[in-house]
Amino acid sequence: MNTLRDKAWVWGYVLSDSGRPFLNDKPWDVPFVGSSKCSLETAAGYLGIPNVVSMNNQDTSITPDYLKHVTGCKQVIWGLDHADYLKSAKILSPISKDYPNIVGGLIDDFIDCHGPSKSMKPEDTQAVYEALKKDNPALKLYTVQYTWQDVNEMIPHLPYIDVINLWVWVGNTHEWQVKMDYGIEQYKAKTGKPILLGLFLHDYGGTDQAMAMDILELQFKQAVKYAKNGLIDGFVILQSGWFDQENHRPQVMWVKEYLNWAFGTYSIR
Repeated sequence: MNTLRDKAWVWGYVLSDSGRPFLNDKPWDVPFVGSSKCSLETAAGYLGIPNVVSMNNQDTSITPDYLKHVTGCKQVIWGLDHADYLKSAKILSPISKDYPNIVGGLIDDFIDCHGPSKSMKPEDTQAVYEALKKDNPALKLYTVQYTWQDVNEMIPHLPYIDVINLWVWVGNTHEWQVKMDYGIEQYKAKTGKPILLGLFLHDYGGTDQAMAMDILELQFKQAVKYAKNGLIDGFVILQSGWFDQENHRPQVMWVKEYLNWAFGTYSIR
């Protein structure tokens, strides 16, 4: 990967031709958003971003009908099913041999005190890691972590994690402008793992509204800076369901304009 664009990802849900997000029978119902008609690959195309993180993570989701929607994406990370990470990894591994753009599986909210993986032990992570790579050793295991979590809890799991997807849960100027530069360097030093930095369009951890424009702009500018200097391996934008929401239009349009400028004026050599 030799351009800034190659380091960008969009997170979200693929919608089937009937509007169902391969999760339930309610048309156009996107988890954590509500009604949306913006599918994951549509959002990625709108921003000109080649890579996606698909959270259609039930076992019944990863079918030819689903996969045809992301065939044109350069890289696909598939969210492993919260109901059974191990089973999900076992399903993904052989399928990925037929779809070479699938590059890994992701455990969301990893050992988060509120998440489904909160009770995972290192041997559980190892089992998922080995199952994911059984048929395709090139696959990577990604895990979601938040800056508020104690990084020391990760250490026993690190031999079985390839990339850490790091997020700031409560967006604020101090976190992004003061703490982040030093924080990411320390996080990388402590874990020894590449970082995929998460960027929110919606302020889930604070107002539960569209992200305030000053924080939105700050987090994207920081992420682009870190990607340019090699501090992070890339950044991922959450999520596609917000792209067609009128109350998030200023945020989405600003991101498009900013990334168009950033992608168009810089090449990583």
